[in-house]
Amino acid sequence: MPDARKLAMVSFEEMLEMAASGAGVLQLRSVEYARNHGVRIHCRSSFDEEPGTVVVAEAETMEQPLITAVTHSTSEARLTLLGVPDELGAAARIFAALADANINVDMIVQNEPTTAGGKAEISFTVPREDLRTARTALEPLAGDAFEKLQAGDEIGKVSIVGAGMRSHTGRRGEGVRRARR
Repeated sequence: MPDARKLAMVSFEEMLEMAASGAGVLQLRSVEYARNHGVRIHCRSSFDEEPGTVVVAEAETMEQPLITAVTHSTSEARLTLLGVPDELGAAARIFAALADANINVDMIVQNEPTTAGGKAEISFTVPREDLRTARTALEPLAGDAFEKLQAGDEIGKVSIVGAGMRSHTGRRGEGVRRARR
């Protein structure tokens, strides 16, 4: 991104969220290990001698701005299952089939039925390269766990990351937003 700039300091939690939402700077697992063992990370460029970004405990970043970073990913696909029975275990069967196929489900939205005996809808995102495998894993459940499957592979994910996201919900458009490319 042309407007991106280096951050002097971020918390482990912010870096974990950035790594999980597609920032592509540090591996998620390495940040988890550093956080769990209290090891500061100094992330630097291999192209120059300039100081980099230090990843530290959240207590050390308390005076940081509400929003630390905005990340995006354009490698998402969305699956929507229509006509999901409003019964115990229906969603569990769906996500168990995806887990058995080693599909990583990211965002999940379930719309509850508005009428008695109505059917629900479940939408979720998966990595675009797993879309075909996810559809194949769900096909045996058609007619039982859901009535119809819709898929789209032109999905983008934008994530707003920052310590203030927990305490300033809903008023400034914080949170994860979806946008069509």
